[in-house]
Amino acid sequence: MIVTANARVVGPNYKPYLTDRWEEPYRTARIYDLLHDRRDLRLEDMLKVETDTYSYPHVFLAEQLLAAAKTVKPKDPRTQKLMDGLTDWNGIADANSPEISFLHNLRLAALKLILEPVLGEEAGLYQWRSMTFLQKTLTGRPSKWLPAAYKNYDELLVAAADLAVKKLAEDSRSEHVEDWAWKNFDSLEMFHPLGHEGFLKTLLSIAGKPQSGTVYSVRAATKTHGPAMRFVANPANWDESILLIPSGESGQLGSRHYADQFSYWYEGKPILARFSAAAEAKAKKHTLILEPGS
Repeated sequence: MIVTANARVVGPNYKPYLTDRWEEPYRTARIYDLLHDRRDLRLEDMLKVETDTYSYPHVFLAEQLLAAAKTVKPKDPRTQKLMDGLTDWNGIADANSPEISFLHNLRLAALKLILEPVLGEEAGLYQWRSMTFLQKTLTGRPSKWLPAAYKNYDELLVAAADLAVKKLAEDSRSEHVEDWAWKNFDSLEMFHPLGHEGFLKTLLSIAGKPQSGTVYSVRAATKTHGPAMRFVANPANWDESILLIPSGESGQLGSRHYADQFSYWYEGKPILARFSAAAEAKAKKHTLILEPGS
């Protein structure tokens, strides 16, 4: 089985040099865990893998924070409420979950507390493989990365949790945990170049769609980032393969094919991609012919 998900596919000594801009390995690990012992997979199973919203890094952070809270208590009662919700959280980055919003901001706050004493104002510029760095630091807990303001990493984590709650209140303009669902911070914004505001946004863009998943889920999901295509090949019958694209095949406003495939991509429903000429002829709904100008 070969799994990539944009992560490293060769060792650091591989020649010729390819890149050091590999994605972090969490999506790869999740795909492997879902597939490595399966022998009865069907098309729909593969599509479920592609739309899986489990987030390994946030599970790790939840475990680290709950362990820290055994000896260090947060100052903000809302932090404690969110931590209580983590005790039976299943790791799924659901759009309605305030816990995933909390863990997302915990990650950012912890990184800032660790890096700012070393990098100063430039700490916010450090992004690439930042979660891998944070995981390695919280696992090994080296003294050289522990800021002088904290006695141990447990204190740092709980302080970061309180900062995360403060940031959620600021960003949501609400003091209530119930208003901190992930969908309020990570809704899909698929903008047309001319459709960022007002009437043109309504007319041209697909925006404000609640979505589950994080950048670390197999279903990579941020406000402006996601899979440009989902494809499941069926070598046993190529005409029963699955192909999903984010909107539609037409870029022409007013065409019924402008966004007619969005719901399938958004909800993870299958559309069969016909490969053979006979199957394609039977399934086609519309033919567009492009001819050279005279």
